[in-house]
Amino acid sequence: MNLRRILPAAALLMLPGMAMAAVPPTQAASPATTPAATAPLAHTPHDPSPEQLEEHITALHTQLHITKGQEKLWAPFAQDMRDNASRLHDAIEKRRADLPTMNATDNMQSYATLVAQRAQDMQTLNQAFVPLYATFSKKQKKNADALFRQGDEEHAERQADAGQAAASDSTATK
Repeated sequence: MNLRRILPAAALLMLPGMAMAAVPPTQAASPATTPAATAPLAHTPHDPSPEQLEEHITALHTQLHITKGQEKLWAPFAQDMRDNASRLHDAIEKRRADLPTMNATDNMQSYATLVAQRAQDMQTLNQAFVPLYATFSKKQKKNADALFRQGDEEHAERQADAGQAAASDSTATK
């Protein structure tokens, strides 16, 4: 899997990205699941599957050319990604469950709480990444800088495309 395609997923895991939440395949396939429980939630980050997360971690490890000597610093960084994804999943599931009974202010507060948690998770992840990055060779640093920059640019492009699609849908329904 190409890291350029999954780095934006990292941004969604680690940054307060504002992508639409995808319906997990297990929910989509379940006939007992109500439509309200499976509907994508606007203003909710993407909730990647555990398999997507592990693919991302593996690909990032490969693309960053993590050495055996860097493994002891990579492990806490990778674990932070897993922990952040777990917290995100739990928060999205809670938001999804509570959404049908939320009024507008409850909805805004739920979203604000989610974004605040995402920001805290990013701080924790960055604290794990800083010592790892400090061990990178010049070539690894240059590569990491380019990969993360490119991931941000691609994420911004997808966000702009999603915004244009939503505007088109809104115009078409009026």
